[in-house]
Amino acid sequence: MGLTISYRGNLKSAKLLPDLIDEIVDIVKIYNWKYDIFEKEYPDNKFYEESFDDAYGVIFSPPKCEPVYLTFLSDGKMANPFFLKYYKEDKEESKERTYWVSTKTQYAGIEVHKVIIQLFRYISKKYLVDFEMSDEGRYWETNDVQVLQESFDRYNFIMDQFAEALDSFTKNENDKNDPESMINKLMDYLKNKFGDQGFDIKIISPDNPE
Repeated sequence: MGLTISYRGNLKSAKLLPDLIDEIVDIVKIYNWKYDIFEKEYPDNKFYEESFDDAYGVIFSPPKCEPVYLTFLSDGKMANPFFLKYYKEDKEESKERTYWVSTKTQYAGIEVHKVIIQLFRYISKKYLVDFEMSDEGRYWETNDVQVLQESFDRYNFIMDQFAEALDSFTKNENDKNDPESMINKLMDYLKNKFGDQGFDIKIISPDNPE
């Protein structure tokens, strides 16, 4: 839960990867954000048959923000490199989830969110094809700061209500003490609390992606 952007696309050309990485590094250094580089060049500057063993590109991490991924598979498709090991054995069923990459910006704030979206506007035109962005802040679609502010305010209110709900949740002494029982009870409580507000409360993990 929390305001998030989700994105996917393909690198236009294997030859462009070093330039993309260099530009990202130059930009994030301006903001003094942390970054990590994976493989910087494709063999012979060419894409090759899809493999879930290697990751190319760069990630960066603004303060209080989940990492932003500009990382790609061997065939140029964008992917979260840290999920690859979970999907090697079940690629066909999990491809769509693998190719959609997400970054939560909720706690980073509006200014960081704006910079990330503007960066994607630039990068997607210059280096990517078939790019799609889903922005819960609606800034990608509208380029309107007021709309973004309203979205952040709404999510901040929801998070405050969620925190209050968790504080009020207490375990009955007669309940089972095993973690699964506690999780099930908590999920039932949250569904009753927030279900009528249109939120789909569920647990998502790499081992249980659906």
